[in-house]
Amino acid sequence: MSQETVTNTLLPIINALCADEYNQLLKTMNQNQKAMNEAADALHKILFREREMSDQMVKYGKSPKGRQRYIDTESGKTFSTSDQSIVRYTKKTYAQWHAYIKYMLYGLSLREIAFEVGISVTTAFHWRHKILSAMRDYQEQHALNGEIQMDETYFLLNMKGPWKKKQMPRKAKKRGTRAVQRGVSNEYVCVLVGLDEGDHVLSKIVGQGNPLGERMQEALVGRVNPESLIITDSKSAYQEIALTLNCNLVQIPTGHHSEGIYNLGTINQYHSELKNWYSRFKGVSTKHLDGYLIWFRFMKILQYCIEQENQSNEFLNYAISNKVSLLNQDIHRKPFPIDIFKPYQHLS
Repeated sequence: MSQETVTNTLLPIINALCADEYNQLLKTMNQNQKAMNEAADALHKILFREREMSDQMVKYGKSPKGRQRYIDTESGKTFSTSDQSIVRYTKKTYAQWHAYIKYMLYGLSLREIAFEVGISVTTAFHWRHKILSAMRDYQEQHALNGEIQMDETYFLLNMKGPWKKKQMPRKAKKRGTRAVQRGVSNEYVCVLVGLDEGDHVLSKIVGQGNPLGERMQEALVGRVNPESLIITDSKSAYQEIALTLNCNLVQIPTGHHSEGIYNLGTINQYHSELKNWYSRFKGVSTKHLDGYLIWFRFMKILQYCIEQENQSNEFLNYAISNKVSLLNQDIHRKPFPIDIFKPYQHLS
C-alpha cells in the first residue's frame, strides 16, 4: 500500500474526530513513534510492503532470530523478505537508515553522516555504495523520447584506494594534480549524458579519451525511442548513431551556441551541476564513478518528480526494497570501468 493510499484512507477518518479524540490520538502516536522507528522488524515490514509476494510464496516457519521465512512452492526455495536487500545483515534500526538517507540527500560527508547516525566511517562507506548499487535500476525502463539533448563530459582518472606499489600503472600523486598529457587524452573517462523533454536522464561511461562511436551506440541502443529528435554537437559519430536508432538529428556547428531554435543549454547546465556536485567528494576512485553518476541522476529525478518532504522516504523505500546482493568485499574488489594502464604505456 502506497503512502498516498494510506493518507487518502486515514485522512477522512482523522478529520471526523472531535478535538479531544484528535489530541488523544496524537499523544498515542507520539508515544509509539520512537518505539516504531527503533523496532527490529521495522525495515522488514517495509520490505514486505514494497516487495510483491506471488501466490506461490507461502509462509515457511521463522528464522532463529524470529524473522518470517517463505517458500516458493514452485521451485522449493526458501527465503526471507530481507534476502537480496542492502539491509539483510544490518543490526541497525529504521531510524538510523532513514537518517542516513536524509543526510546522504543533504550531501554530508561520510564522517559527518557517521557521527550523526551513530555508525563507524567504514560502515558509512559501505552503506553508501550498497545504496548506490540499489539505485542502479531506478526508472531505467524509461527510454529517452521526444527532443533529446546529448553530449559527453569528462572526468580525470582517479585511482584512489589501497594499492601494492608494483600494481600501480603510475606513481601516486596528490589530489588536484593535472593529467600527464594535455587535452582529452586516455587519462580522462568519457561519460555520455542524454536528457529528454520529460526530464528522463541517461548517463553512461563510454570509454576514455575521445570515445569510439561503437561504444556510444552500445550505450544508446534500446534507450532511445525511434523517431526522437537528438540534438548534439558536431561530432560525426552521432550521424551514424542517429541512423542506427532511426532518429532525427540536429547538430550544433563548431563555434556556435545554437542551430535555429535548438541548443545544448539544458545538457550543459546538467554537466555543470554534476561537476560541481561531484567535486565536493574530494577525490572519488574511478572504479566507483558510475555509482556517483547514478546517485546524481537519481537526485535529479527526485527533484523533478517527488515533493521535497517525501524524497527521503521515496529514497529509503526504493533502496531497501530493490533486489541487490552486494557484500563489503565486493565494493573494494570492484574493477575499473576502463583500462587504467592505457594512458601510461608511454612511461614504461
